Amino acid sequence: MQEAEANFNRFLIATQSILAALTQQASERHQQSHQALSQSISTLAWSGLGFMGVLIGTALFAAWRINRRLMTVGDAIMALSKSTQALPPFTDIQRLSQRHRGAWGRIASALLSFKQAEQQRREAECKVHRLAYYDTLTQLPNSRLIREHLQHSLNTSQQTNTYGALFYVDVDDFKRINDSSGHPVGDSLLQQIAERLTSLEAEGTTIGRISGDEFMVIIDGLANEQLKAAEKAEAFAEQLQQTLNPCYWVDDKKYFLSVSMGIALFNGPQESIDSLFQYSNAAVHLAKLSSPNGLRFYDPAVQAELEAKTELEHDLRLAIERQEFVLVYQSQVDNFGRIIGAEALIRWEHPRHGFVSPGTFIPLAEETGLIVPIGNWVLEAACEQLVDWANDEHTKHLTLAVNVSAKQFQQPDFVDTVSSALTKSGASAQRLKLELTESTMIGKIDEIIARMHQLKALGVSFAMDDFGTGYSSLQYLKRLPLDQIKIDQSFVRNLHQDTDDKAIVQTIIAMGHSLGLNVIAEGVETLEHWRYLNDLQCHAFQGYYFCKPISAIEMVKRSLDPPPMLA
Repeated sequence: MQEAEANFNRFLIATQSILAALTQQASERHQQSHQALSQSISTLAWSGLGFMGVLIGTALFAAWRINRRLMTVGDAIMALSKSTQALPPFTDIQRLSQRHRGAWGRIASALLSFKQAEQQRREAECKVHRLAYYDTLTQLPNSRLIREHLQHSLNTSQQTNTYGALFYVDVDDFKRINDSSGHPVGDSLLQQIAERLTSLEAEGTTIGRISGDEFMVIIDGLANEQLKAAEKAEAFAEQLQQTLNPCYWVDDKKYFLSVSMGIALFNGPQESIDSLFQYSNAAVHLAKLSSPNGLRFYDPAVQAELEAKTELEHDLRLAIERQEFVLVYQSQVDNFGRIIGAEALIRWEHPRHGFVSPGTFIPLAEETGLIVPIGNWVLEAACEQLVDWANDEHTKHLTLAVNVSAKQFQQPDFVDTVSSALTKSGASAQRLKLELTESTMIGKIDEIIARMHQLKALGVSFAMDDFGTGYSSLQYLKRLPLDQIKIDQSFVRNLHQDTDDKAIVQTIIAMGHSLGLNVIAEGVETLEHWRYLNDLQCHAFQGYYFCKPISAIEMVKRSLDPPPMLA
């Protein structure tokens, strides 16, 4: 029993030792496992945190790149939308287009296309603006832009209570240069004028070209008082003329120009833009009439005269169709006082103003070009009158002189016009005499002579009117197919008081005889005139001593009267 108990005790002790050892071993293994697990979890946690950090960093970098691209695209869109600012070079957009082929590349390519289209649109818009507001030849502001500047100047003048000035600059006789030298030369001269004007441009000054050879200059802030403003404007005008007067060169050839100027002062918006244009134009018109390089300030009295002239021009254009013109006739007589013909003189019977003096409306007709249709009407009416006279025994021998202006004679179809008038009326060409002035002969003399020969072939005769008052030249006088020269009344009027007039009349009559030309004197108002001219063997006479201008009916009656006696 004791042995068994001792064995059991040893068994227990061994078992406890084994259990203790196993427990110790299990504890150690548990501790090791816990340490390994903790280490694994720690490693995994740090790995996760590291990976998360990488992910977050990558996301942030991607977001930064996307944001940068979005800002680049946004800046480009904003630049395209700001039409008042210049377009940037779009370097980043070009780089984006080159490096990416996906959505960003397509967006960048689209923006570049938009930029090109916008650039073209802006260039086109700029061209349209320049065409609308600037003169294509001189690159100066045109009439439209000048009007806008003038409105701004009027507002500024009101705000500052100062006077400004509008200068109307017109090149004298520029049409002659264009006609003689050609439009390319004229254009080059206009460009040089613009350059010289631009060299004077300063603050408060605007320079523009409104049409042809006409320029305008606006000056602001001259002075608070009108007189001082006028003095400053005149000083600037003299400076303008000094700048523009020196010679010009085109193709190694010298050209000399002069300019006339009209000045209209303004102080606030009391006057409209149209009025200031009109006033300065009126002033320059008066300046051109006075002399080359003329300078005039606007005068209300002149403006009233021009307005009346404008109204008269309007009525003159309607006078032909309203049949307001009539012809009167002044007889021409021979040495014995017998009527051998007459001169047809036009009169205008205005419905409101009565008879308008030819001295008033003939220069206006010349200026406006209406002298051509008016002259054609006179020609047709004169031919019809010749037919009426041809049917009367007492007047069938009469010739009828018709004045022809230089502008009418120079019309390419003038020969056809005369031929048509003769054919249509049935008048005898031998009874029609055309009176030309010496100004008609200025120009291409060979063409003039050829045209005269064409008319002579029809049977028409020619007289040189107002002989001695123009640019007579014996060189061309002997070549012209003239039949008669008419001594101007200015030499006849004071024949008995002015020895120079006597000498001139004697010379003209002697010249006519030597050239085989008939000589007629107009302005014969006294018996002494007639007697003196007759003693010099003048062939024919015209004037109030024989007959004032009368109607066709009175002309027939006058032909029945006995001729005056040369006592």
